[in-house]
Amino acid sequence: MRDSQHGGQMDRDSDGVSALARSVVARLASPKRPDRRPVEPELVAALLRAALDGGPEGFAVLRNDLRRARVGDVDLVDLYLPQVARELGCQWADDTASFSEVSIGVARMQALLHQIGRNWLERSGPVAGQPNLLLLLPEGEQHSFGAMVVLAQLRRRGASVRFRAGGSPQDIGAAVQQQDYDAALISVGCEEKLELCRKLVKALRKGSGGDMRIVVGGAVLDRPVDVLQATGADLATNDLERALAGLGTSPRPHQL
Repeated sequence: MRDSQHGGQMDRDSDGVSALARSVVARLASPKRPDRRPVEPELVAALLRAALDGGPEGFAVLRNDLRRARVGDVDLVDLYLPQVARELGCQWADDTASFSEVSIGVARMQALLHQIGRNWLERSGPVAGQPNLLLLLPEGEQHSFGAMVVLAQLRRRGASVRFRAGGSPQDIGAAVQQQDYDAALISVGCEEKLELCRKLVKALRKGSGGDMRIVVGGAVLDRPVDVLQATGADLATNDLERALAGLGTSPRPHQL
């Protein structure tokens, strides 16, 4: 996963669809486990077919295949669904999938994420001895799937996370004045949102009295732009381990 602010380019800006493609192609962090096996391309392809045209029961019929391959819910959320999202983004960029197909596919994956990760996603209260984090999705971002995967990963690890989609910089600044957060993570899909992200960073610093550390991640890191300079954040990375370590907020070991 790339940690710098410069990456590959997806050149479809002229027709206005690159922002959606980049948001779907977001590189998502996955916990580093030495016993984790590589992703099976055949399973990714099957999950992609289910997302695109499998109907409501599309994923259910793959459960036996996933069990036989010893792919549990953690690997499905951390590895397989993000890879399917990247494949959807590539199909969109290559004109092999339509806007509606990509949108429906992402919606199906998000529904599956909520189904298998409900216990992680719904636990939002403070946890003794664990970091208290704020996860932000700037107003107007096309898809929340990537941010929801990160939310599931963080809460599964034991972190207390407040997720907010949208909201003005003034609202976000007021929110951090009312509650003490250890750090904030902002998911940004495209360059068009960097100016809003800069305002969010400024509001977070002001609201926290300058004490809050902030990391920016998302598909925007695949673009040839200096994200740190553009936003004023402390760190720009899509590696969740590196983000938590850099912010000094790594959760303590937590029973899954």
